[in-house]
Amino acid sequence: MLTPVADGVLVHQSELLRNNTVVVQGEAGVLVVDPGLTVRSEEGWKARVAEGLPPEIAEETPLGLFGLVVGLPAGAELILWDGPEVRVIEHPAHAPGHAALLVEDRGVLVAGDMLSDLFVPMLDDTEHPVEDYLTGLRLLEKVADGVEVLVPGHGSVAMADQVRVRIGQDREYLHALRDGRAPDDPRLGSSVEPGWEWVDGIHEGQAARIARRCERDATEG
Repeated sequence: MLTPVADGVLVHQSELLRNNTVVVQGEAGVLVVDPGLTVRSEEGWKARVAEGLPPEIAEETPLGLFGLVVGLPAGAELILWDGPEVRVIEHPAHAPGHAALLVEDRGVLVAGDMLSDLFVPMLDDTEHPVEDYLTGLRLLEKVADGVEVLVPGHGSVAMADQVRVRIGQDREYLHALRDGRAPDDPRLGSSVEPGWEWVDGIHEGQAARIARRCERDATEG
């Protein structure tokens, strides 16, 4: 089910991890953002996909086109297509080469795997993961005043008054992680939504990893 969130911008949320896929309407086609299609990189992907297709559409599904994408040129600032201007905000948070997309004239920020109301910030295993994530938040904050609708990779869509709230919440989590404090975060602990208690495990793993890194740095220093 596609739900309109702005003029020509629609969102579908899956039951699995509440993944959000965004569709932006163009003149002669659509831009599909984060459809969750990564299987082409795995050997034998076509047979596994075919097994999961409903029988009534299996023969009509062109698997040769399934998940076929072309990467943007390095340093690209815009997506070149026949629809509204979509600006690429590349940053080092979450994973190297991660990016958000800003549909500027619609006021929609597609934040990628950030600014979720379900997941705490998930850090990559880089040399400076907390600092990288804070850099990403600063870049998203620069465009926050023009955002009317925020679509995270997972969880609920947020309106303009919640954009800076979510940025601040993620920043406070990262500060607590960096300082070795227990974060006061509604996505963790007893107040979390039933069925999402395992997010605590993500936090615990990250906290242990950051603590080990701090110990190593102190020893080497």
